Amino acid sequence: MTDTFKFKALIIEDNIANAKLLTLYLEEAGFEVFHAVDGYTGLQMVRTQKGINVILLDRIMPDMDGLDALKEIKLGQSRHIPVIMLTAALSTKQIADAKIVGAYACLRKPYDKEKIIGTIKEALTPKRK
Repeated sequence: MTDTFKFKALIIEDNIANAKLLTLYLEEAGFEVFHAVDGYTGLQMVRTQKGINVILLDRIMPDMDGLDALKEIKLGQSRHIPVIMLTAALSTKQIADAKIVGAYACLRKPYDKEKIIGTIKEALTPKRK
């Protein structure tokens, strides 16, 4: 089997049903998808899985929440990878906090397929100067 995927996406999401839905959306859009069930596992995958192009990160997770995982991602070699924060409980302060730490965008659950794919494509499109 040849690798026909152009981009790799990492989903860091503790809710398996949400992760499966996101995986379906991304695979239909041509992404190779990896999944981590918590922030710690996600950080390990970011460090070891080569070629990740975008990260979809749940904001509210046990043990290490999405904001703490985002801080770690943006401190390391992976700081260039766009991170899209996903959550059901985004207050204005939570949006601001995620943006300050380095989230490319913050999207609310329930998931809107077109909005997620559109935001990812925008994040992966080189900016013109």
